Amino acid sequence: MENVRSFGTASSEVLSPKTIKVPVTLAEPSVIICVEADVHLEKPAVEIKRTWKSVILEQCELVPTFNPKMAKLFVSGLIRKTIEYATVDHYSATAVCGDIRHTTALIPFDFCTDLTFPTGGPSLQLAPDFTSSGQLLDHSGHGPLLTAALHGNRQVYNERPYCQLLFSEFTELDLGQNVRSVNGFEHSFTVVREKIVLRLGLKVLQDQQLPIPTPPPPPHKPPHSCK
Repeated sequence: MENVRSFGTASSEVLSPKTIKVPVTLAEPSVIICVEADVHLEKPAVEIKRTWKSVILEQCELVPTFNPKMAKLFVSGLIRKTIEYATVDHYSATAVCGDIRHTTALIPFDFCTDLTFPTGGPSLQLAPDFTSSGQLLDHSGHGPLLTAALHGNRQVYNERPYCQLLFSEFTELDLGQNVRSVNGFEHSFTVVREKIVLRLGLKVLQDQQLPIPTPPPPPHKPPHSCK
């Protein structure tokens, strides 16, 4: 690159009224997801003792639609499921002996849901980009000047919306698969079929500029007078 020149002036602009940038809650959706998966156990089990579950969000992205009051929320994540179970090591006609073991599985889920911003409430703020161009008239005034042109463009760097996980609730049905008889009255299984109903509470936020409230002036006191 040759013949590069850089010149200009610096200026500052004072905004009035004063503003503050704070997180603004756009929506607090509550969604229900149904998940089905198979969890393979390391050893044959005769009984599930306890289970623990938690949610890990991997993606939560807000995408605007053609309606300024609506958006699509794409969410994906993992259910971290821990199963504590009793194993089969030795057995007789009247007893089954084994250890207490656990298996932790990561079960993926994903969904997309609609968000509607109420009229008069906070909404998604996205300033658009624009591009402009124009032609100059040649010296004769009869046509465009082909050796010069005007071009301009503006790119706006918007604040990206983000999510917070508020709560998670689970109901589930655990079904043992690959069932085999142990001693006639006990049965073992090596796969657990998970049927999970998950309810997620989310908070969708965006950092926005809001005006700082100006306190009202103090009331005017009447002049003091003597009786």
